[in-house]
Amino acid sequence: MSGKWMAQVWVKWNNEAPKGDWKWLGDWSEVKWAGSTMGDWDMELWVDVSSPEQLEAFVHDKLRSKNWVVDTKSTWTKEVWAA
Repeated sequence: MSGKWMAQVWVKWNNEAPKGDWKWLGDWSEVKWAGSTMGDWDMELWVDVSSPEQLEAFVHDKLRSKNWVVDTKSTWTKEVWAA
């Protein structure tokens, strides 16, 4: 994975979010890792996309199409070292 770029997407949700049953994430091939977070965001997704356009398509066409998604924030990360 060294040298590869990955996108991170933080998600804020409402009370209709599917908390506790995360199997639906398996339907999205872009999602490689997901975690529940504390603080300003409720969930973090690591997604495998090769361009900003693919990231925008994932966020807007898939993620934001869910009625329980209130807000998202996306960034890119490039691994430079891992133990």
